[in-house]
Amino acid sequence: MAGDPYAVILDQARARVAAGRDPDWSVLEARIRGVREARRTEGGSAAEEQALQQLRALASVHRARARVAPKLAPTPEPAAVRRRPILRDRPTITGTMEVRRERDGDTFLLRWEAARDVARWELRISERSGARGQYEVRDERELPGDAASVALPLGDVALRVHLIGRDRRGKLVRRAVMSSLTPESWGERWQRRASAA
Repeated sequence: MAGDPYAVILDQARARVAAGRDPDWSVLEARIRGVREARRTEGGSAAEEQALQQLRALASVHRARARVAPKLAPTPEPAAVRRRPILRDRPTITGTMEVRRERDGDTFLLRWEAARDVARWELRISERSGARGQYEVRDERELPGDAASVALPLGDVALRVHLIGRDRRGKLVRRAVMSSLTPESWGERWQRRASAA
């Protein structure tokens, strides 16, 4: 499990900025606010407010740097060159449970039926930058047993989501793995793969 979830989110934002990518600030803010929801605590917290202030400061500095950065003229493409279609994977699901996808504006939700035998859910979100790259873990968290949905921070890279339900003794009783999730593939039909469990 990751340490301080606020620090993890802020580090990911800094890494995207350092890599020259433009983070989706609203998604990052929603993830920070989602930590409180995952912990089932009421009202804000000093740690949450501090994380939000740091995120806003980072966004402000990023926007200011973008304004003063020199604008490079785009290189014109030769008229005769045809682009090959980008290699894309279809979204897939494996596991022992049903998971649905829903979208509400810019919010992407995974929903499932609550199960009495599940005491806690383990959620792991991984990302990869290209169709041939390896998935790398970017977020791990625990959800209560009665949880039945989670919002995903979909952006410019494909996500893989592991959702594992464990009983009070820690035994795995429910499992689903969803791969190649992007905003573009969200509405496509899932390719169902056989599960070993």
